[in-house]
Amino acid sequence: MTRNHTIYTTLGVGLAILLHVALQDRLTVHPYATWLGAFTVVTWALFVWDKRVAQMAPLLQGSRVPEFALNLLALLGGFLGGWVARSMFRHKTNVKKHPWIFASLIAGTLIHAYLTVRILYGPELAFWPPGNWFDFS
Repeated sequence: MTRNHTIYTTLGVGLAILLHVALQDRLTVHPYATWLGAFTVVTWALFVWDKRVAQMAPLLQGSRVPEFALNLLALLGGFLGGWVARSMFRHKTNVKKHPWIFASLIAGTLIHAYLTVRILYGPELAFWPPGNWFDFS
């Protein structure tokens, strides 16, 4: 991993977890809702930061947010922030140049839609053993 990968990945995930903990202490909602909210805000902010750095390319050439960090945050729950930032700022919308951004947003949306339905309508979610992952009875 390069230096930017480590910095932005640690910064993004760390800020999202800190925001999640802060929100969870103050709100009386399901922890998954604050998780999604925190990662959405941080992912949106990193997309915006990357767009601004891209516009000021000569000044901040080495400060771009790596696609790895954006993809990881989208998969961890920031998919909504990624979708919103892409449409608001028309950033990373070229699927031929950035196929992994688009794929991670779709995968993140599907994974978290499944988890939301499972939390709302299924039995208590246990991650092990995997045999009960698709049991909604």
